[in-house]
Amino acid sequence: MINHVSIAVDDPQRIANFIAELWDGEVFPFPPAPNSFFVTANDGRGTAVEVIPTGTVLVPGEGLPDEDDLDAMTEVHEAQFVSLRTAPKYVATHINISVNKSIDEIRSLAKAEGWRVLVCNRGEGLFQLVEIWLEDKLMIEVMTPDQTQRYREITRPEFLHEAFTDALKNTGMRKGEIIDAEPMFVG
Repeated sequence: MINHVSIAVDDPQRIANFIAELWDGEVFPFPPAPNSFFVTANDGRGTAVEVIPTGTVLVPGEGLPDEDDLDAMTEVHEAQFVSLRTAPKYVATHINISVNKSIDEIRSLAKAEGWRVLVCNRGEGLFQLVEIWLEDKLMIEVMTPDQTQRYREITRPEFLHEAFTDALKNTGMRKGEIIDAEPMFVG
């Protein structure tokens, strides 16, 4: 389970409020990165998104604490948020979130912000989701309860092994083995 992710946007507060509205969640300040917010899904699992300003990156801290002292103060060794002067317009990073809203409700929220929104049939109809381009530059995928159910079905290892039998044979890979290969489809 992924507990939380960080995304970088031009207007963190606006995006945090939008994601909270999709999730029926809450927004809190995120002090480790100035002008950032922490959005909780209120799903009982701790699911959250850190929304930070564009151009903010994580860099490793300096040195390492005594590895035998699990109670050592580690702030100086931890990753730090740092602002860059420039940032790319588009990035490969995206998130896929489940919501308790309909396609029409999701579309309405995105259209009210003026953003690109479309229902997508990924994998030539294998599964469906709603693609939203936050600030018209960062993509998030939003799934209704039915779309989430289908996604869970097709990401079961049994389904994936059956679906990719030929591709797995071509790699010489055995069931459960990890390989370094090009992705077979993008979700």
